[in-house]
Amino acid sequence: MIGIPLILAASYFGGVYFLIFSVIVSSLALWEFCSMFGKKDLSPLKYFGLIVSAAIIILLYFDWEYLILIIFMTTSVITGLEIFRKQKNPLNPVILIFGIIYITFPFVLLNALIKLSDYNIVIYIFILIWTCDTAAYFGGRVFGRHQLSVISPKKTWEGSAAGFIFTVIISLLVHFIFPDKINLQDAVVAGSITGIFSQIGDLFESLLKRYCDVKDSSEIIPGHGGILDRFDSLIFVTPFIFVYFMYIK
Repeated sequence: MIGIPLILAASYFGGVYFLIFSVIVSSLALWEFCSMFGKKDLSPLKYFGLIVSAAIIILLYFDWEYLILIIFMTTSVITGLEIFRKQKNPLNPVILIFGIIYITFPFVLLNALIKLSDYNIVIYIFILIWTCDTAAYFGGRVFGRHQLSVISPKKTWEGSAAGFIFTVIISLLVHFIFPDKINLQDAVVAGSITGIFSQIGDLFESLLKRYCDVKDSSEIIPGHGGILDRFDSLIFVTPFIFVYFMYIK
């Protein structure tokens, strides 16, 4: 009731509003990511990582020419700082660098997608992801018989199929409502990408939580877990949607 209107408002107005939204959400998700691995006696540089993550989103919002320089400097500095820490672990910089790639860069791409055309692709993505999550949940509750993966025992093949099918259907429905904005090819491709990778993103985050021995990424949202739990699908879907609309289409 609170989160969805805020997400839609930030996506609708775009610009600096979505930029601020991206920095806040990615920072919280990265904090949770680093905290989870802290339970495995690993200690990536959380505060430094948050600063770097915010800087990457803000800088690339204004100019993509910084990309190569940012990648090089981020990797070099994070790796170099580990040398001077008291509790050295070669996995610490690897985890932080992966966390920034896994969490931060999808939000960079989302800001780029908002600028892409005269209609809001990001709202479209959110609708498809919410459709997939909802259909997979209820489809699994009603028809679920066969376990999808040991990573998440409650998920079933039937629920997964329901999530995929309804995501494509809703995507096609968006095409028929706004044919001048989303053509048939876009609807099929975007629906299929979201129907597949939304669920893979959810399972991948479950894999991370299983490794770190945690149930949720945090308890920041009562009854729903953490920010990373809520945006794991978006994080995985965004790069594929970006590649399609920016390069393939």
